[in-house]
Amino acid sequence: GTSERSNLELITLTCTCVAATLFWLLLTLFIRKLKRPYSSEMKTNHYLSIIMDPDEVPLDEQCERLPYDASKWEIARERLKLGKSLGHGAFGKVVQASAFGIKKSPTCRIVAVKMLKEGATASEYKALMTELKILIHIGHHLNIVNLLGACTKNGGPLMVIVEYCKYGNLSNYLKSKRNFFCPNKDSSLQAEPMKEKKDIELVEGKKQRLASVTSSESFASSGFQEDKSLSDVEEDEEDGDELYKLPLTMEDLISYSFQVARGMEFLSSRKCIHRDLAARNILLSENNVVKICDFGLARDIYKNPDYVRKGDARLPLKWMAPESIFDKIYNTKSDVWSYGVLLWEIFSLGASPYPGVQIDEDFCSRLKEGTRMRAPEQATEEIYQIMLDCWRSNPNDRPRFSELVKKLGDLLQ
Repeated sequence: GTSERSNLELITLTCTCVAATLFWLLLTLFIRKLKRPYSSEMKTNHYLSIIMDPDEVPLDEQCERLPYDASKWEIARERLKLGKSLGHGAFGKVVQASAFGIKKSPTCRIVAVKMLKEGATASEYKALMTELKILIHIGHHLNIVNLLGACTKNGGPLMVIVEYCKYGNLSNYLKSKRNFFCPNKDSSLQAEPMKEKKDIELVEGKKQRLASVTSSESFASSGFQEDKSLSDVEEDEEDGDELYKLPLTMEDLISYSFQVARGMEFLSSRKCIHRDLAARNILLSENNVVKICDFGLARDIYKNPDYVRKGDARLPLKWMAPESIFDKIYNTKSDVWSYGVLLWEIFSLGASPYPGVQIDEDFCSRLKEGTRMRAPEQATEEIYQIMLDCWRSNPNDRPRFSELVKKLGDLLQ
């Protein structure tokens, strides 16, 4: 009887231990599952330049399913000649390069190459690979920085090759043109004394570049420099200040606004949200074409004063919608808010938003209560009204990007 009682106690104790272990295991898995969407999304978002809309499928699951077609995108590393650095961050960098044989062409073109620094971790490698897959998924559009190829095979670092925009970011460009701005269309070519022949060339150049961004064909064209021979590329480098010779006009400002709206309309149609739409993340290419980008690996948020510490994160608070600041909600409507701030940057010729205002908790509260920026100096009533529409407190009251494209397209006519 004593032996049977001991066996029964042992069995009971064993079953209790097993049950307790299973209970804790299930509880741990349940807690991890609850935490997973937020933590993995935040971790990946730190690296990605353009983010998939999380309303569809969780970001991490979506990225796992996105394909990489090596036969279409893979470029041999020996076809790249790396050049000067264009930017760098904590663990990645972007460099200029000469690429031979892009799109199976025997010619050369200047490109930008995103790559990891030496000693990058496996998670950082995975993040750049994920970004590559997302860029493939997004597809091609005139007004975004397009993917050209990648180097993913063993034997060297992972490289993501994208279009190079030689005039840099829109914020710096606008600042550089403040002394050469012509608000009136009629006087758009009188900013600098020139010979009559040169005036005619500039008129033709302006007509051509405005046509290039408003034509229906531009939706399908690359908007980037054509493939060139090496000598043509070197010639381009010497003639890199061509756009700086032209005065900046009101038409240009409206054109930039229109093009960004069109690029964002495309991104939103692909179920993508940007999260960091600002003039520093718009690049200027040839023919006055602007392209949305965010060189995520090159952006050094720790040194850039546009990114303000809030808790453990550094955020571009001046560009963020109230629901993003307070509730961490990011969607196309929060991108529309940021677009309104970008408009303010454009029509202030590159000024920093909320001039003279301390960016702190009080600023965030006042924003939530309805405080808005005054109209920038160069904005017309119609343009300022578009800004105010983008800054409506209720996200559902803000215009869609397709509506913004139409409004700004009408102003360009």
